Amino acid sequence: MSPPRLSSSRKALDAVLARIDGEEVVELTRALVRIPSVYRPDDPGATEQQVANFVETWLRREGFRVEVQPVAPGRPNIIGWLGEKRPGQRSLLLEGHMDVVTEGDARQWSFPPFGAELSDGRIYGRGAADMKGGLAAAMAAAAAFLRASVEPAGKLVLGALVDEEDRMLGVRHLVTTEVGRELDAAIICEPEENELCLVQRGVVWARFRVRGRMAHGAMPEAGINPISALGSLLREAPALERRLRNRCERSRYLRPPTVTPTIVQAPPRGVGLPQSNVIPALGELTLDVRVTPGIGASELGAELDALCRAAEARHPGVKIDWEPINQFRLATRVEREEPIVQAMAIAVRQVLGRRPRWGGVPGSTDGTILRMELGLPIVTCGPGNRLIPHQADEYVEVAELLDAARIYAGSALKYLEA
Repeated sequence: MSPPRLSSSRKALDAVLARIDGEEVVELTRALVRIPSVYRPDDPGATEQQVANFVETWLRREGFRVEVQPVAPGRPNIIGWLGEKRPGQRSLLLEGHMDVVTEGDARQWSFPPFGAELSDGRIYGRGAADMKGGLAAAMAAAAAFLRASVEPAGKLVLGALVDEEDRMLGVRHLVTTEVGRELDAAIICEPEENELCLVQRGVVWARFRVRGRMAHGAMPEAGINPISALGSLLREAPALERRLRNRCERSRYLRPPTVTPTIVQAPPRGVGLPQSNVIPALGELTLDVRVTPGIGASELGAELDALCRAAEARHPGVKIDWEPINQFRLATRVEREEPIVQAMAIAVRQVLGRRPRWGGVPGSTDGTILRMELGLPIVTCGPGNRLIPHQADEYVEVAELLDAARIYAGSALKYLEA
Protein backbone atom coordinates (compact mmCIF):
# COMPACT_ATOMS: atom_id res chain seq x y z
CA MET A 1 0.00 0.00 0.00
CA SER A 2 1.31 3.46 -0.88
CA PRO A 3 2.27 5.71 2.02
CA PRO A 4 -0.07 8.65 2.76
CA ARG A 5 0.47 11.68 0.56
CA LEU A 6 1.65 14.89 2.20
CA SER A 7 1.56 18.25 0.51
CA SER A 8 4.69 19.15 -1.46
CA SER A 9 5.61 21.92 0.92
CA ARG A 10 8.40 22.80 3.27
CA LYS A 11 6.74 20.46 5.75
CA ALA A 12 7.16 17.53 3.36
CA LEU A 13 10.76 18.52 2.62
CA ASP A 14 11.61 18.78 6.31
CA ALA A 15 10.05 15.38 6.91
CA VAL A 16 12.16 13.77 4.19
CA LEU A 17 15.38 15.49 5.22
CA ALA A 18 14.85 14.40 8.81
CA ARG A 19 14.98 10.79 7.69
CA ILE A 20 18.41 11.09 6.07
CA ASP A 21 20.87 9.80 8.65
CA GLY A 22 24.42 11.00 8.03
CA GLU A 23 25.98 8.05 9.84
CA GLU A 24 23.91 5.63 7.81
CA VAL A 25 25.03 7.25 4.53
CA VAL A 26 28.64 6.85 5.66
CA GLU A 27 28.21 3.20 6.64
CA LEU A 28 26.29 2.45 3.44
CA THR A 29 29.14 3.94 1.40
CA ARG A 30 31.69 1.92 3.33
CA ALA A 31 29.71 -1.28 2.85
CA LEU A 32 29.57 -0.75 -0.92
CA VAL A 33 33.29 0.08 -1.14
CA ARG A 34 34.17 -3.10 0.76
CA ILE A 35 32.63 -5.20 -2.03
CA PRO A 36 35.19 -5.31 -4.88
CA SER A 37 33.45 -4.77 -8.21
CA VAL A 38 36.30 -4.44 -10.68
CA TYR A 39 35.24 -6.15 -13.90
CA ARG A 40 37.90 -8.56 -15.11
CA PRO A 41 36.90 -10.36 -18.35
CA ASP A 42 39.12 -13.35 -17.62
CA ASP A 43 37.63 -13.93 -14.16
CA PRO A 44 33.93 -15.01 -14.10
CA GLY A 45 33.67 -14.00 -10.45
CA ALA A 46 34.96 -10.47 -10.98
CA THR A 47 31.75 -8.62 -11.87
CA GLU A 48 29.23 -6.32 -10.21
CA GLN A 49 27.08 -9.26 -9.05
CA GLN A 50 27.88 -9.03 -5.33
CA VAL A 51 27.24 -5.30 -5.22
CA ALA A 52 24.03 -5.84 -7.18
CA ASN A 53 22.90 -8.43 -4.64
CA PHE A 54 23.62 -6.00 -1.81
CA VAL A 55 21.72 -3.12 -3.47
CA GLU A 56 18.76 -5.32 -4.40
CA THR A 57 18.45 -6.69 -0.86
CA TRP A 58 18.71 -3.21 0.65
CA LEU A 59 16.07 -1.74 -1.68
CA ARG A 60 13.61 -4.58 -1.09
CA ARG A 61 14.06 -4.28 2.66
CA GLU A 62 13.29 -0.55 2.48
CA GLY A 63 10.07 -1.19 0.56
CA PHE A 64 11.00 -0.24 -3.00
CA ARG A 65 9.56 -2.01 -5.98
CA VAL A 66 12.56 -3.62 -7.64
CA GLU A 67 13.41 -4.84 -11.12
CA VAL A 68 16.55 -6.85 -11.86
CA GLN A 69 17.69 -6.37 -15.45
CA PRO A 70 20.19 -8.99 -16.67
CA VAL A 71 22.65 -7.19 -18.94
CA ALA A 72 25.51 -9.69 -19.22
CA PRO A 73 26.55 -12.76 -17.21
CA GLY A 74 26.97 -11.68 -13.60
CA ARG A 75 26.18 -8.09 -14.52
CA PRO A 76 22.60 -7.04 -13.71
CA ASN A 77 21.18 -3.53 -13.46
CA ILE A 78 19.21 -3.02 -10.24
CA ILE A 79 16.25 -0.65 -10.61
CA GLY A 80 14.17 0.44 -7.62
CA TRP A 81 11.31 2.91 -7.58
CA LEU A 82 8.49 4.40 -5.58
CA GLY A 83 5.43 6.28 -6.69
CA GLU A 84 3.83 6.11 -10.11
CA LYS A 85 3.89 8.21 -13.25
CA ARG A 86 0.29 9.17 -13.82
CA PRO A 87 -0.96 11.42 -16.66
CA GLY A 88 0.63 14.85 -16.38
CA GLN A 89 3.31 13.65 -13.96
CA ARG A 90 7.03 13.02 -14.28
CA SER A 91 9.55 10.26 -13.74
CA LEU A 92 13.00 11.14 -12.35
CA LEU A 93 16.08 8.90 -12.29
CA LEU A 94 18.82 9.04 -9.65
CA GLU A 95 21.62 7.16 -11.43
CA GLY A 96 24.82 5.56 -10.25
CA HIS A 97 27.07 2.75 -11.46
CA MET A 98 28.32 -0.23 -9.50
CA ASP A 99 31.54 -1.06 -11.36
CA VAL A 100 34.89 0.45 -10.39
CA VAL A 101 38.24 0.58 -12.14
CA THR A 102 41.19 -1.54 -11.11
CA GLU A 103 42.86 -0.75 -7.81
CA GLY A 104 46.27 -1.10 -9.45
CA ASP A 105 49.23 -1.79 -7.17
CA ALA A 106 47.86 -2.00 -3.63
CA ARG A 107 51.31 -1.04 -2.30
CA GLN A 108 50.76 2.46 -3.66
CA TRP A 109 47.78 2.95 -1.34
CA SER A 110 47.99 4.38 2.18
CA PHE A 111 44.93 2.28 3.11
CA PRO A 112 43.71 -1.06 1.74
CA PRO A 113 41.93 -0.35 -1.59
CA PHE A 114 38.76 -2.13 -0.46
CA GLY A 115 39.04 -1.46 3.25
CA ALA A 116 36.77 1.62 3.24
CA GLU A 117 38.84 3.18 6.03
CA LEU A 118 37.38 6.28 7.67
CA SER A 119 40.06 8.85 8.50
CA ASP A 120 39.92 12.62 9.10
CA GLY A 121 36.44 12.98 7.63
CA ARG A 122 37.18 10.93 4.53
CA ILE A 123 36.33 7.42 3.37
CA TYR A 124 39.21 5.86 1.45
CA GLY A 125 38.91 3.09 -1.10
CA ARG A 126 38.48 2.24 -4.74
CA GLY A 127 35.09 3.56 -5.79
CA ALA A 128 34.59 5.77 -2.73
CA ALA A 129 34.16 8.78 -5.02
CA ASP A 130 33.63 7.06 -8.38
CA MET A 131 31.01 6.34 -7.50
CA LYS A 132 29.75 4.29 -4.61
CA GLY A 133 29.51 7.40 -2.46
CA GLY A 134 27.10 9.00 -4.92
CA LEU A 135 25.12 5.77 -5.22
CA ALA A 136 24.84 5.48 -1.44
CA ALA A 137 23.67 9.11 -1.17
CA ALA A 138 21.02 8.48 -3.83
CA MET A 139 19.83 5.32 -2.07
CA ALA A 140 19.52 7.13 1.24
CA ALA A 141 17.72 10.08 -0.36
CA ALA A 142 15.15 7.89 -2.08
CA ALA A 143 14.60 5.73 1.01
CA ALA A 144 13.93 8.86 3.08
CA PHE A 145 10.66 9.35 1.18
CA LEU A 146 9.44 5.93 2.27
CA ARG A 147 10.64 6.39 5.84
CA ALA A 148 8.93 9.78 6.09
CA SER A 149 5.70 8.48 4.48
CA VAL A 150 6.01 11.07 1.72
CA GLU A 151 4.91 9.77 -1.65
CA PRO A 152 6.44 11.77 -4.51
CA ALA A 153 4.02 13.35 -6.98
CA GLY A 154 5.30 11.13 -9.76
CA LYS A 155 7.81 8.31 -10.03
CA LEU A 156 11.22 8.39 -8.36
CA VAL A 157 13.59 5.80 -9.81
CA LEU A 158 16.92 4.64 -8.39
CA GLY A 159 19.20 3.04 -10.97
CA ALA A 160 22.33 1.09 -10.00
CA LEU A 161 23.87 0.21 -13.36
CA VAL A 162 26.75 -1.93 -14.61
CA ASP A 163 29.66 -1.30 -16.96
CA GLU A 164 29.91 2.49 -16.91
CA GLU A 165 33.70 2.33 -16.89
CA ASP A 166 33.89 0.47 -20.21
CA ARG A 167 31.17 -0.03 -22.83
CA MET A 168 28.26 1.44 -20.84
CA LEU A 169 26.26 -1.73 -21.38
CA GLY A 170 24.08 -1.03 -18.36
CA VAL A 171 22.69 2.31 -19.48
CA ARG A 172 22.46 1.15 -23.09
CA HIS A 173 20.18 -1.61 -21.83
CA LEU A 174 18.19 0.70 -19.55
CA VAL A 175 17.17 3.01 -22.41
CA THR A 176 15.48 0.07 -24.18
CA THR A 177 13.28 -0.86 -21.20
CA GLU A 178 9.87 0.41 -20.14
CA VAL A 179 11.17 2.05 -16.97
CA GLY A 180 13.87 3.77 -19.02
CA ARG A 181 11.64 5.01 -21.81
CA GLU A 182 9.20 6.69 -19.44
CA LEU A 183 11.90 8.80 -17.74
CA ASP A 184 11.65 12.58 -18.03
CA ALA A 185 14.97 13.64 -16.47
CA ALA A 186 17.97 12.22 -14.66
CA ILE A 187 20.44 13.23 -11.97
CA ILE A 188 23.79 11.55 -12.58
CA CYS A 189 25.42 11.08 -9.17
CA GLU A 190 29.07 11.16 -10.34
CA PRO A 191 31.78 12.90 -8.27
CA GLU A 192 31.60 16.58 -9.19
CA GLU A 193 32.05 18.22 -5.77
CA ASN A 194 28.25 18.64 -5.60
CA GLU A 195 28.35 21.23 -8.36
CA LEU A 196 25.48 21.31 -10.84
CA CYS A 197 27.12 20.27 -14.10
CA LEU A 198 25.10 21.01 -17.22
CA VAL A 199 27.81 20.28 -19.81
CA GLN A 200 30.14 17.36 -20.34
CA ARG A 201 32.77 16.55 -22.89
CA GLY A 202 32.13 13.83 -25.43
CA VAL A 203 34.57 11.13 -26.46
CA VAL A 204 35.33 8.85 -29.33
CA TRP A 205 38.11 6.29 -29.04
CA ALA A 206 39.18 6.10 -32.66
CA ARG A 207 41.10 2.96 -33.62
CA PHE A 208 43.06 3.38 -36.87
CA ARG A 209 44.21 0.32 -38.81
CA VAL A 210 47.06 0.80 -41.27
CA ARG A 211 47.62 -2.02 -43.75
CA GLY A 212 50.93 -2.35 -45.55
CA ARG A 213 52.92 -5.32 -46.87
CA MET A 214 55.15 -7.57 -44.81
CA ALA A 215 58.84 -7.72 -45.79
CA HIS A 216 62.38 -8.30 -44.52
CA GLY A 217 63.84 -5.37 -42.61
CA ALA A 218 66.97 -5.55 -44.74
CA MET A 219 64.94 -5.06 -47.93
CA PRO A 220 62.35 -2.43 -47.08
CA GLU A 221 61.77 -1.70 -50.77
CA ALA A 222 60.04 -5.11 -51.01
CA GLY A 223 57.33 -4.13 -48.53
CA ILE A 224 55.07 -1.28 -47.52
CA ASN A 225 55.74 -0.15 -43.98
CA PRO A 226 52.56 0.72 -42.01
CA ILE A 227 54.65 2.17 -39.17
CA SER A 228 55.65 5.16 -41.30
CA ALA A 229 51.97 5.91 -41.89
CA LEU A 230 51.31 5.57 -38.16
CA GLY A 231 53.94 8.25 -37.70
CA SER A 232 52.06 10.55 -40.07
CA LEU A 233 48.85 10.05 -38.12
CA LEU A 234 50.67 10.91 -34.91
CA ARG A 235 52.23 14.02 -36.43
CA GLU A 236 48.81 15.22 -37.62
CA ALA A 237 47.08 14.70 -34.26
CA PRO A 238 47.91 18.23 -32.99
CA ALA A 239 46.51 19.76 -36.18
CA LEU A 240 43.31 17.75 -35.75
CA GLU A 241 43.08 19.03 -32.20
CA ARG A 242 43.37 22.62 -33.40
CA ARG A 243 40.63 22.12 -36.00
CA LEU A 244 38.30 20.64 -33.43
CA ARG A 245 38.93 23.53 -31.07
CA ASN A 246 37.93 25.92 -33.85
CA ARG A 247 34.75 23.97 -34.62
CA CYS A 248 33.54 23.25 -31.09
CA GLU A 249 31.97 25.68 -28.68
CA ARG A 250 33.99 27.17 -25.87
CA SER A 251 32.81 26.55 -22.33
CA ARG A 252 33.89 28.19 -19.11
CA TYR A 253 33.37 24.85 -17.37
CA LEU A 254 35.15 22.48 -19.77
CA ARG A 255 38.62 22.01 -21.15
CA PRO A 256 38.72 22.52 -24.92
CA PRO A 257 38.85 19.49 -27.26
CA THR A 258 41.90 17.24 -27.00
CA VAL A 259 43.34 14.54 -29.27
CA THR A 260 45.56 12.14 -27.34
CA PRO A 261 47.38 9.07 -28.70
CA THR A 262 46.95 6.23 -26.22
CA ILE A 263 47.85 2.95 -27.99
CA VAL A 264 50.32 2.25 -30.79
CA GLN A 265 50.96 -1.37 -31.88
CA ALA A 266 52.67 -2.90 -34.90
CA PRO A 267 51.81 -5.64 -35.35
CA PRO A 268 48.71 -5.53 -33.15
CA ARG A 269 48.21 -8.14 -30.46
CA GLY A 270 47.09 -11.42 -32.00
CA VAL A 271 48.48 -10.62 -35.45
CA GLY A 272 51.92 -12.20 -35.35
CA LEU A 273 54.86 -11.33 -33.13
CA PRO A 274 56.96 -8.17 -33.30
CA GLN A 275 60.43 -8.95 -34.63
CA SER A 276 63.35 -6.59 -35.11
CA ASN A 277 64.03 -7.66 -38.70
CA VAL A 278 60.42 -7.83 -39.95
CA ILE A 279 58.31 -5.04 -41.42
CA PRO A 280 54.80 -5.87 -40.16
CA ALA A 281 51.80 -5.95 -42.44
CA LEU A 282 49.50 -4.17 -40.00
CA GLY A 283 49.73 -1.37 -37.46
CA GLU A 284 47.14 0.13 -35.12
CA LEU A 285 46.79 3.46 -33.39
CA THR A 286 44.14 4.60 -30.91
CA LEU A 287 43.36 8.28 -30.44
CA ASP A 288 41.35 9.44 -27.44
CA VAL A 289 39.37 12.32 -28.92
CA ARG A 290 37.48 14.56 -26.48
CA VAL A 291 35.11 17.23 -27.72
CA THR A 292 32.89 19.96 -26.31
CA PRO A 293 29.37 20.70 -27.60
CA GLY A 294 29.07 21.98 -31.14
CA ILE A 295 30.10 19.01 -33.27
CA GLY A 296 28.10 15.94 -34.25
CA ALA A 297 29.05 12.37 -35.11
CA SER A 298 29.04 12.94 -38.88
CA GLU A 299 31.25 16.03 -38.70
CA LEU A 300 33.68 14.37 -36.32
CA GLY A 301 33.73 11.25 -38.48
CA ALA A 302 34.56 13.36 -41.53
CA GLU A 303 37.55 14.87 -39.72
CA LEU A 304 38.87 11.41 -38.88
CA ASP A 305 38.29 10.23 -42.46
CA ALA A 306 40.31 13.20 -43.72
CA LEU A 307 43.14 12.24 -41.36
CA CYS A 308 43.24 8.78 -42.96
CA ARG A 309 43.24 10.09 -46.53
CA ALA A 310 46.02 12.58 -45.83
CA ALA A 311 48.26 9.85 -44.37
CA GLU A 312 47.49 7.54 -47.31
CA ALA A 313 48.54 10.27 -49.74
CA ARG A 314 51.93 10.57 -48.02
CA HIS A 315 52.53 6.81 -48.05
CA PRO A 316 51.52 5.24 -51.37
CA GLY A 317 50.33 1.67 -51.03
CA VAL A 318 49.04 1.78 -47.47
CA LYS A 319 45.34 1.50 -46.71
CA ILE A 320 43.97 3.18 -43.60
CA ASP A 321 40.56 2.91 -42.01
CA TRP A 322 39.24 3.67 -38.57
CA GLU A 323 36.39 2.66 -36.29
CA PRO A 324 34.95 4.02 -33.06
CA ILE A 325 35.61 1.78 -30.08
CA ASN A 326 32.42 1.56 -28.00
CA GLN A 327 30.56 3.93 -30.33
CA PHE A 328 30.37 7.72 -30.26
CA ARG A 329 29.64 9.47 -26.99
CA LEU A 330 28.96 13.06 -27.93
CA ALA A 331 29.24 16.10 -25.71
CA THR A 332 26.05 17.15 -23.96
CA ARG A 333 24.60 20.42 -22.77
CA VAL A 334 21.42 21.20 -20.83
CA GLU A 335 20.07 24.72 -20.47
CA ARG A 336 19.47 26.34 -17.08
CA GLU A 337 15.81 26.85 -18.00
CA GLU A 338 15.14 23.09 -17.87
CA PRO A 339 12.77 22.16 -15.01
CA ILE A 340 15.22 19.65 -13.51
CA VAL A 341 17.94 22.32 -13.41
CA GLN A 342 15.59 24.82 -11.80
CA ALA A 343 14.46 22.22 -9.26
CA MET A 344 18.03 21.39 -8.30
CA ALA A 345 19.03 25.04 -7.98
CA ILE A 346 16.10 25.65 -5.65
CA ALA A 347 16.91 22.51 -3.69
CA VAL A 348 20.51 23.58 -3.09
CA ARG A 349 19.29 26.88 -1.67
CA GLN A 350 16.69 25.17 0.50
CA VAL A 351 18.73 22.32 1.94
CA LEU A 352 22.24 23.80 2.04
CA GLY A 353 21.42 27.48 2.46
CA ARG A 354 23.71 28.63 -0.33
CA ARG A 355 23.56 29.41 -4.02
CA PRO A 356 24.31 26.53 -6.39
CA ARG A 357 27.79 26.17 -7.82
CA TRP A 358 27.96 25.36 -11.52
CA GLY A 359 30.49 23.14 -13.28
CA GLY A 360 31.25 20.80 -16.13
CA VAL A 361 32.13 17.12 -16.46
CA PRO A 362 35.60 16.54 -17.93
CA GLY A 363 34.75 13.04 -19.18
CA SER A 364 31.58 11.28 -20.23
CA THR A 365 29.06 9.50 -18.03
CA ASP A 366 26.05 7.22 -18.35
CA GLY A 367 24.15 10.47 -18.74
CA THR A 368 25.70 10.82 -22.20
CA ILE A 369 23.68 7.82 -23.38
CA LEU A 370 20.49 9.00 -21.66
CA ARG A 371 20.86 12.33 -23.45
CA MET A 372 21.77 10.88 -26.85
CA GLU A 373 19.26 8.02 -26.94
CA LEU A 374 16.28 9.44 -25.04
CA GLY A 375 16.89 13.19 -25.21
CA LEU A 376 16.64 13.44 -21.44
CA PRO A 377 17.78 16.58 -19.64
CA ILE A 378 20.55 15.46 -17.31
CA VAL A 379 22.37 17.15 -14.46
CA THR A 380 25.56 15.60 -13.12
CA CYS A 381 26.00 16.26 -9.41
CA GLY A 382 27.64 14.12 -6.78
CA PRO A 383 30.07 13.93 -3.86
CA GLY A 384 33.79 13.65 -4.45
CA ASN A 385 36.70 15.62 -5.84
CA ARG A 386 36.47 15.32 -9.63
CA LEU A 387 40.25 14.88 -9.88
CA ILE A 388 40.51 11.87 -7.53
CA PRO A 389 38.79 9.03 -9.45
CA HIS A 390 41.02 6.23 -10.79
CA GLN A 391 43.91 7.26 -8.53
CA ALA A 392 45.51 5.52 -5.56
CA ASP A 393 44.10 6.72 -2.24
CA GLU A 394 40.74 7.57 -3.80
CA TYR A 395 38.47 9.10 -1.18
CA VAL A 396 35.18 10.90 -0.61
CA GLU A 397 34.49 13.59 1.97
CA VAL A 398 31.88 12.58 4.54
CA ALA A 399 30.41 16.09 4.56
CA GLU A 400 29.85 15.95 0.81
CA LEU A 401 28.03 12.62 1.11
CA LEU A 402 25.38 14.07 3.40
CA ASP A 403 25.05 17.24 1.32
CA ALA A 404 24.55 15.13 -1.81
CA ALA A 405 21.80 13.04 -0.22
CA ARG A 406 20.01 16.20 0.86
CA ILE A 407 20.35 17.76 -2.60
CA TYR A 408 18.92 14.64 -4.25
CA ALA A 409 15.96 14.48 -1.90
CA GLY A 410 15.13 18.16 -2.25
CA SER A 411 15.55 18.06 -6.02
CA ALA A 412 13.31 15.01 -6.41
CA LEU A 413 10.57 16.52 -4.29
CA LYS A 414 10.64 19.84 -6.15
CA TYR A 415 10.91 18.38 -9.68
CA LEU A 416 8.19 15.78 -9.27
CA GLU A 417 5.69 18.06 -7.56
CA ALA A 418 5.54 20.19 -10.73
